[in-house]
Amino acid sequence: MLNTHTHLLLPLLIFSPLIASAPATPANQVCGTVQPPSNFYQIYEEEQFTNQTSGLGPFFPSGEFSFATQQEANNVNERDLIASFKNIPCPPTGRGPYNIEFNFVPDSRYTASGNTRIDVFAINGDLPSITFPDGEVLEIPTWATTNGQTGSLIGTFTLPTGADAGTPRVFFINSVVCRSTINLRFSVTNDSPAAGSVNYFSGPQAGLRIRYGC
Repeated sequence: MLNTHTHLLLPLLIFSPLIASAPATPANQVCGTVQPPSNFYQIYEEEQFTNQTSGLGPFFPSGEFSFATQQEANNVNERDLIASFKNIPCPPTGRGPYNIEFNFVPDSRYTASGNTRIDVFAINGDLPSITFPDGEVLEIPTWATTNGQTGSLIGTFTLPTGADAGTPRVFFINSVVCRSTINLRFSVTNDSPAAGSVNYFSGPQAGLRIRYGC
């Protein structure tokens, strides 16, 4: 079941960068500890949806999320993905480096078309949220609010299409400064006017992750 929340929203924050980027590596390189994101959200450029957000999982019983982002031709009607890593053990409890990776494992459910080059941006600070009377805190990032928090481009990677989608690989996106919560934004690159979309089921065994302690 997909959890979906729609809300109107909150103040903007200022952005800041993280670090540089690099290519894919063989999928069998394993060391340290890997941790998937805690939450995925879809945000919308379309004018009627700029103040809305959709949860992209977790789906049950697998606990997977939908790593989904797209844009129409000429860079319009974008739908970006927000991923939030929480409870990251920074030094002295944890040990770096802290690497953002995408572990691509072939999956018959994976869909991709057109431009599949994905830009990855840092997000400054906590995601916008609301607190309910019972104390529950609900994150509700939207296009309107997250634009003000979006910082520097920290990496780019291209998800495979066609026959290449049958080959497992790990995309190293970047090493980042450790924070207990790391929020990132994923967007089909605007360097090309071509339409593009990807949808990959991301979970503990595959997809987006942070690796530390190598």
